[in-house]
Amino acid sequence: MSIHNRREATRRVIHFGFGFAILLLPFLQRPGGVVIAALALLYNALLAPGLGLDRRYRREGERRLGGLTSYPLAVLLLLLLTPLDVAAGAWAVLAVLDPVAAAAGTRWPRPRILFNPRKSVVGSLAGIVAGALGCGLALTYMGLDGAWVPALCAAAAAALVEALPLPIDDNLPVAAAAALALLPWIA
Repeated sequence: MSIHNRREATRRVIHFGFGFAILLLPFLQRPGGVVIAALALLYNALLAPGLGLDRRYRREGERRLGGLTSYPLAVLLLLLLTPLDVAAGAWAVLAVLDPVAAAAGTRWPRPRILFNPRKSVVGSLAGIVAGALGCGLALTYMGLDGAWVPALCAAAAAALVEALPLPIDDNLPVAAAAALALLPWIA
């Protein structure tokens, strides 16, 4: 496995793994979640690059405000700006959709999405399924009944935004799309 592939695999595991902190939200509530997200943001933005601890997963030429910092920033904003259930569901979509879509899209790169040839249809569909599953489980865990339709809506909205050829890292817009899709169902 090349260094690039190892780096991307490590990033996917970290992306997915950070989502397990959702399990702490019923106990720590919003303040504890904010602390976790803020600490992850500080670590990824300052500590890891400053001490060289991110060599195994930082992409060549990646800015400090790239994906490694936009992900915990997105989670922090979700926790500060949305109801806790919405934050948990959107965070789950963010944690699961991107790494699953990337893995499936790498494995099955054809057919490509017409408006973004860097993305695959199979990857996006796998991301929707995984994102809906992650979101539905998170919402159910948070005590919400009838979580599966909102979860599917959130995952579909996030996958659409993730497939767009955006000039910025997609973590913030993906989290926002998932949260906006959940708000009418939960708020």
